[in-house]
Amino acid sequence: MAEPRRAPRVASKQHCMIRVPGRQDITCTLRNLSSTGAMLNFAHPTILPRAFSLYFNGAEQRANVVWQSGRLAGIRFQTPLKGVVAAPRKKKWPWSRG
Repeated sequence: MAEPRRAPRVASKQHCMIRVPGRQDITCTLRNLSSTGAMLNFAHPTILPRAFSLYFNGAEQRANVVWQSGRLAGIRFQTPLKGVVAAPRKKKWPWSRG
């Protein structure tokens, strides 16, 4: 099945922090990352604002929520990241086509 996303994802288990003015910081884990967005995992169901700052790798990245369900959220970066390398493609079975 073809990857429908614009940018390939890289699996991750990196800790990060969400900062929203006037609210307590929210810790979470990056589950996957691409140059255009990420999937976040929270310890508890969390409601995010539409836009926020995400801190990881010692840098701030502005992001918007695309979808959210319980302890997971998909986000899109307002400015694409540089230097995200895609994971190698899985080997296909010898009898598969394409």
